Amino acid sequence: MDLRWRPHDEEVIDHNLLCALAVLAHANGRSVVQELNHAVCSYVEQYLPSKLGDDGFALLVEVMREDTGAEGRLSAS
Repeated sequence: MDLRWRPHDEEVIDHNLLCALAVLAHANGRSVVQELNHAVCSYVEQYLPSKLGDDGFALLVEVMREDTGAEGRLSAS
């Protein structure tokens, strides 16, 4: 069974994934937007260093902080 998400119509996030994020958000006392941001940050922290290497990841974090003014959301460690 292939469980990969495939876009339908013009949806950006799969309905089932959004429902799961809503359940997680409720359980963690966060909004769905906060939970989605947390999930993306976790994914980036986990997978980007292996794709870019530590130096590439550190550069990405630096650029993101400059562009958004974000402080401490991601770390290169």
